[in-house]
Amino acid sequence: MPALRLLIGSLLTVLLLGPSLAPAALAPEEIAIIAARGNRESIGLATYYCRQRGVPEEQIIKVDVPAGESLDREKWRWAVRPEIQKWLAENDPNSKIRCLVTTWGIPLKITAGDPEKADKAYRAYLAAERTARTERLSQIASALDRLGGGAPLSDVLESIRENDAAESEEDDFAKLKAQLEAALRSSQERIAQLTGEPRRQAEAQLQQLATAAGGAAVMLQGLGQQVKAREAAGDEVPAPLLRQYELLRGRLSAFAELQLLLDGRPPSFDRDELTLRLNEQTGGLLASVEWLAKQEAVARRNERGAAFDSELSLVHWPDGYELLRWQPNYLRGAFDGSQIRTAFPTLMVARLDGPDLRTAKRLIDDAIAVEKAGGLKGKAYIDARGLTELDGPPHDPGSYPDFDRTLLATARGIEALKSEDGEPRFEVVLNEQPELFAPGQCPDAALYCGWYSLAKYVDAFDWNQGAVAYHLASAEAVTLKEIDSQAWCKKLLEDGVAATIGPVMEPYLVAFPRPNEFFALLVQGELSLVEVYYRTKPFNSWAMTLIGDPLYRPYAKK
Repeated sequence: MPALRLLIGSLLTVLLLGPSLAPAALAPEEIAIIAARGNRESIGLATYYCRQRGVPEEQIIKVDVPAGESLDREKWRWAVRPEIQKWLAENDPNSKIRCLVTTWGIPLKITAGDPEKADKAYRAYLAAERTARTERLSQIASALDRLGGGAPLSDVLESIRENDAAESEEDDFAKLKAQLEAALRSSQERIAQLTGEPRRQAEAQLQQLATAAGGAAVMLQGLGQQVKAREAAGDEVPAPLLRQYELLRGRLSAFAELQLLLDGRPPSFDRDELTLRLNEQTGGLLASVEWLAKQEAVARRNERGAAFDSELSLVHWPDGYELLRWQPNYLRGAFDGSQIRTAFPTLMVARLDGPDLRTAKRLIDDAIAVEKAGGLKGKAYIDARGLTELDGPPHDPGSYPDFDRTLLATARGIEALKSEDGEPRFEVVLNEQPELFAPGQCPDAALYCGWYSLAKYVDAFDWNQGAVAYHLASAEAVTLKEIDSQAWCKKLLEDGVAATIGPVMEPYLVAFPRPNEFFALLVQGELSLVEVYYRTKPFNSWAMTLIGDPLYRPYAKK
């Protein structure tokens, strides 16, 4: 049961070792608060928080922002960001402030703005790379034609090279892949009729062409078929064959890990060159053409918008960092001990906000009340979808089954926690059905994570004071103010939750804190809410926002 051991072991590692490598717990004097200049409610809420939590009132930063939940990218770049930078330079020269808190009246998100001038060159680069690789596939196709004696593929490949319509790229790629597979089968059938040296030469050429088109994955598939065929026949698998198979499988696994790291970086020529080489090694020209088509789509969508708070995290960074998609979050546990945190200092950010001012103030009051009462009480509700099992082969990182498995691991990990007297600390309710928890099914709720109901809150819960909850969907923090919105963050706050997380725009699943990591740190009680969030969220300059008192420790130890 290697996958189960890996998940539970990872969870226990987070529980036992995470905070020992983290900076000291966040203190009130390390917080500054962003309030809207001229907005009495915003400044009043900031002052209230200072007095309740012991944050120095002189650490309220008043900025000029327009009314509304969206801020123009140029306004952020040329006015709001410089104003905050100026205050920090003058009032925090030794960089003691580690956390900023945005309040009622501060915009929720920053628009994408106009595409950068560099976009044109970047898109031209991607298109040229795709054309060059398609041309190489054309040459492979011609060679396969000669081996298989089939119809030429030049007409198909020519249409691929010349067609730039976004809506047809997936169809083009599927057509190209199908035609190449057909040519490959035809070649195999023709070669099977040959004998002697001509057959050996043709097989060697076919292997070379197939590997160029499909990468090491083709070789692994072929070796795997040989291993299975010998096992099925009851024959012993030759040691050299088995070693070659295991070596190649391990190599592809390492490449997959490297690909995951590269995907976490913002687009750049250097990153893309490495990614293309990696794709050609693992999946051949077909994989690289497919990746290039997806990357061109990313560039066309101009994904430069961000949550205000997520962009604010990088206020100390030099100007000019890439805005397309995301930047790595260097406060994650993965970067413990790395000096990159010094080169690119990152601030934690949380938000005191909500559908109305009363709700925003309640976030503070509830957090303090729960801490004074001895901690958060109640059940943990985990709403998976039945897409996978806890044990089994690994899933692609960021896929639906992958995240469904993290929910199962969350339930198992929390369920395993014991109190000092050996009793379970939590009652955990796990739903593995495709349907969500229904109204009335979740009394005494303290913790929740689940999916999937896009911008449509399901009122299944009776929330205890201080509850922490987030829903894995793409539009759950697009607004906190629109009266008719049913987005989860807004409705959770209205319904009584004290802290939640959500995206202000399409974040893609990989942008969420993995629930098994987030809740493991939260229930341990050593770190505050905002520290837990920043040690587990993957990206900054992107879509996610945390709403709640940053100092909240629902399970703080006495």
